[in-house]
Amino acid sequence: MKIKYVGFDKDGTLIDSVDAYTREWGKIIHAQFGIDRKIAERIFRVDAAGKPTAVQLALVLESNHIKLSEEEIFQKANEIASLLGNTVKAPLFPEVLDVLKKLKLPGFLIFISSGQQEEVVRKDLIRTNLLQYVDFYAGIKPAQPNFKKGEQHFRAAAKHFGVDFKTFVKETVFIGDTPEDIEVARNANILFIARVGQGSLKKLKKLGAKIVVSDFTNLPEIISTL
Repeated sequence: MKIKYVGFDKDGTLIDSVDAYTREWGKIIHAQFGIDRKIAERIFRVDAAGKPTAVQLALVLESNHIKLSEEEIFQKANEIASLLGNTVKAPLFPEVLDVLKKLKLPGFLIFISSGQQEEVVRKDLIRTNLLQYVDFYAGIKPAQPNFKKGEQHFRAAAKHFGVDFKTFVKETVFIGDTPEDIEVARNANILFIARVGQGSLKKLKKLGAKIVVSDFTNLPEIISTL
């Protein structure tokens, strides 16, 4: 069955934001919890790459023996996500706009699934001129803790496109740059393409990424053969 739907993670996949987010994360965690910036940055980049902000925060707090309730972590994570989104204004990877334009020409439908707050996702798509090529996007919603990257986002995309979920997963490829992205695609039985970034080539392949690219220049041709 031919691919009809192309999903992308946002940060580190379309937007070159990982380094900027990591530095800002370290500053915020140090200011709010007194945790060493370098420790916070390492956990953000290595142990929590691509995960929702609440999970990233829980990991860094746990590593420093700071106890907060699940509700407190989720609330604080939403505050931090907003700070990150409003502070970091990273650029697109150079080839992205041209590649998305090429994907739209033959009729692929494009969606975004991000671990960042949905309002931040919207602002980033507008700021970078990506929104004109995106048919649907999903991010974290402060009032809905369970609406996150993975099956929840994929089901929302299928509903938006008016297609049965079982059909949707067969006609979709998801593209990201972290082990978390591979995991959510695999759990939903969706094909995955990895962009080398936060995950090394060796690690991404070990986790099951059969197609790994360093940039998206040839992405339309790759997807057309799936």
